[in-house]
Amino acid sequence: MPARRARRSVAIDHSDGEPITRSDIQFSFLSHVFADETKAFSDPEAGPTKLSFRDLYINAILRSPKAKSVLKEKLAALPTFATDFAMLSLCTNVGRVAATMSFFAEMRTAQRTYHPIPCLQRTNGNLLDAPRIKHILKTSVLEGETKNVLATPAQVLARVKAGQVPPTTLPNLIFVFANHSAQIGRDHLSDMEFLDLFLPNDTSSASRARFFLWLCYHYHEGTDGTNPFCDPESPGSAPRLAALTPAQAVLENVDPDEEKALGSRLVVQREAIVQDHLLKESAKESKAKESTPGGTPTPAKPRAKRGANAKAGPSAPLKRKAHAVKSEEPDEIRLKKLELDDNEDFASIGPEVSSPLRPIHRQERHTPLREPPSPPPPPTLFPVSPPELHSHRYSPYKHSRPRTMLQHAWHVIATSDPLADSDEEPDDEHVRRDQAQRLAVIARLRRKAPTPEPEGLRAIPLHLDQWHDDLFML
Repeated sequence: MPARRARRSVAIDHSDGEPITRSDIQFSFLSHVFADETKAFSDPEAGPTKLSFRDLYINAILRSPKAKSVLKEKLAALPTFATDFAMLSLCTNVGRVAATMSFFAEMRTAQRTYHPIPCLQRTNGNLLDAPRIKHILKTSVLEGETKNVLATPAQVLARVKAGQVPPTTLPNLIFVFANHSAQIGRDHLSDMEFLDLFLPNDTSSASRARFFLWLCYHYHEGTDGTNPFCDPESPGSAPRLAALTPAQAVLENVDPDEEKALGSRLVVQREAIVQDHLLKESAKESKAKESTPGGTPTPAKPRAKRGANAKAGPSAPLKRKAHAVKSEEPDEIRLKKLELDDNEDFASIGPEVSSPLRPIHRQERHTPLREPPSPPPPPTLFPVSPPELHSHRYSPYKHSRPRTMLQHAWHVIATSDPLADSDEEPDDEHVRRDQAQRLAVIARLRRKAPTPEPEGLRAIPLHLDQWHDDLFML
């Protein structure tokens, strides 16, 4: 199957402010299409009642979810505006109106170009701009068709043959025609494409309008019945396009003088609106420069964040700080809470070491601190006898499981008053053991035993692995 060719670009190419004439939009062709009152098209919400192309096309616009209520009211109340807006919508439907075009003079965005259309501005209604019109048409689909919108002529005919009439809305059907312009031309036209019906050519506007209506009926209503737009001289066949001579072609789509004058007035009105807008913007900039010293605009003050803490004010941190000070306990109570009972804590902790940042509790368990294996002892300078074993019942001190140096250091930090005199510190078993361990470290570093020996202790070995748990004498 050959790939579908890219859609032709048939958009009107005008500069900003240039009016769109009758010849540009083929006004005569559009007039014949919307003036035909043949009631042959089915409306899913009208039951068996048939409608004309104009009425059904306007109903599709009214039912679009993107059509504003103001637009719907004007379409329902002003038939002339409804016809003009429907003609412009049909031009947008087939791509004759570029996406950058706007048709109301008050438009301020720089992304659009303004173009008056005198032949379609017979009332004061707002014709919107091309993107909004196209969005309205794109969203004009049947109920339940949002996720299964028809995209090819074959799909449309298949749905009609399946008994679903109408298969889709008129705007969506025309989108399908425009996207498959060459295929429609091969199937129903001899030497033209579908989009050529909307372009200036040497065929009459009336014959092109009749062929367009025949094509819409053929795909919208099906081929079973008689097409009311068929060729009168050859019933059942498509209408023929009547050729025009150059003299006859000149007589179509002629702009009346009043429309030319209206176009000129709309251009002047647009220029006045633009100039007024520029003057207002310039005045605002001048006033802003005059209100600040040196002509530099004053930077806007950052807005305070409003939230849970917005009402706290600058005194909130001070209040929180004062509350924190009040919540602190006296040193005596805090030290008493931190003091651990040797028999209870170290009986449950054993050789485990707590974190240096907080005291350890019974429920917590940590990996025991293991010292790396000591190297083989070097030859000692002095003979050292192993410590003698003594029974705990003869010890004058209250014995408990010995602490490591790290455990004892943490115990001292947590329970000692740094402002108290060091001579007043209690001299218990753990303090004496810690001092002996320190002396052992010094002895190992000096490679000789301390002189003189500490009172009340056995000879201190040069290596810690020779220590026994009980170093104290009677």
